[in-house]
Amino acid sequence: MKRATITIVIPVYNVENFVNETLLSVKNQISQPDEVIIINDGSTDGSSNILNNFKHLQGWKIIQTPNQGLGLTRNFGRTIAISEYIYFLDSDDTIEKDLIFRLRSVIEENKNPDMILFSGETFANNSTLSKKMNLRFSVSGRFSSGSVLIKELLNRKEAFPQASRYITKTILWSKNKLDYLNCIYEDEAVFFPLLALSKNIVVIPEVYLNYRVGRVDSLTNKAPTTKHALGYLHAINFIIKFMSNNPELVKANPSAWRYRLGRNGLNYISMCLKTKTSINWVLVLILFYRIKSTSFPFKLFWRVLRHFFSSNNLKTK
Repeated sequence: MKRATITIVIPVYNVENFVNETLLSVKNQISQPDEVIIINDGSTDGSSNILNNFKHLQGWKIIQTPNQGLGLTRNFGRTIAISEYIYFLDSDDTIEKDLIFRLRSVIEENKNPDMILFSGETFANNSTLSKKMNLRFSVSGRFSSGSVLIKELLNRKEAFPQASRYITKTILWSKNKLDYLNCIYEDEAVFFPLLALSKNIVVIPEVYLNYRVGRVDSLTNKAPTTKHALGYLHAINFIIKFMSNNPELVKANPSAWRYRLGRNGLNYISMCLKTKTSINWVLVLILFYRIKSTSFPFKLFWRVLRHFFSSNNLKTK
């Protein structure tokens, strides 16, 4: 059987203090990827100088683009990739030196699965900043249906949608017209659809991703703004559209999709309240209908009530 090819796409934006470590973890793989696409997404710091140190490597492409954001940069990298499989690595994280070697073995042993998931582990330059985040999978093995795995991950509370913990067939995106959104929480929108569309998936529980936390300049660590609220809004709309267009995939496990919508809906309300962003009440009504849960309105009301009392307490101090 012909060996499957693998492309790594690495979007880069103002990470001069971290990107060298990331690229070295790719360069030092005991089995090299077939292609590495590094996209400098309009960095204004010294990232470009660091990238130039790697431009001579065979199969490595360094592309300069105006700033367009993480989601669109990933999409662009995927559209120009030539490999059968695509892997997205964030430019401040690292991978274990045998990741590509293990992925190739799993692909061959399991007859080219649509998607492979593996565990990660958090790290930080300042360990006191490290926050608890479960990036490990306790489930393992081969799944013939993404819907079965979705239910299992939710039951185990292991459905965190981190893009660098999975590799997929490139055609899975293009065939189903899937793209990352141009917003924060872009991972949230596509994770369940990717799982549902995959007809065979392999989960390996070993840790191959080192996920950096505690970066003060990271967008997700900055004080929330309207962009954070809109990120949840876009993710919710994306999931609702996917559910409407793919009823056969959703009906295999409707409670899981409803739960995902509900969680994102509550996060959206909370973020709107925190950032004083106008709430799209029409969308909230749609969520009531979609989720079909008697507890959702009470949870939403509690979020609003808790914010109200918290704001009043701050004013009286």
